[in-house]
Amino acid sequence: MNDMNKHLVRLLLLTGLTAAAFRGYGQHPVAGSSPGYAVAEPLYLLNSNSIGSSGFLPQLTPADIANIHIYKRDTVPPRLAGLALTGIVAIDYKKQIHSQSFAQLSRQQGVSGPFQVTIDGRPLSAEQVAALRIMPAAIAQVHVTPATPAVPEAVITIALTKAKPVEYPPGTILIR
Repeated sequence: MNDMNKHLVRLLLLTGLTAAAFRGYGQHPVAGSSPGYAVAEPLYLLNSNSIGSSGFLPQLTPADIANIHIYKRDTVPPRLAGLALTGIVAIDYKKQIHSQSFAQLSRQQGVSGPFQVTIDGRPLSAEQVAALRIMPAAIAQVHVTPATPAVPEAVITIALTKAKPVEYPPGTILIR
């Protein structure tokens, strides 16, 4: 009877695994739900010096885009090294983009003296802070950590806007 119990347990285990596999097969996420993990986004760079975000992309007019360059982690230009955790999308836009320097942003935030900048967890070098700009429309949140005796520079942490997920009304069928 001991062998029979063993076989019964194996049969129940296999039946449960098979049922779980069929239950999960073909299911799609519900509209408005988000994955249980953070999806890393590339950094968007407009006109070679203005940092943008995926949240700003819908405001661009496709006819005014001259070129799009996609840089993978290994092919990033040296001046942008360290920013390409997941790559960089560089867009050459025909129209002028409203942007500001990080020095202007620091003054707006009440920072006087030296400062460091971190964008979405990516620290910028002093050269990048001096050369790059940021689009105010791409900023979701700014947090300033003031300088202390232990850390002589203020830290400006910037979170960029994210593209809003497309939500479909209930019952929508998407065909690939």
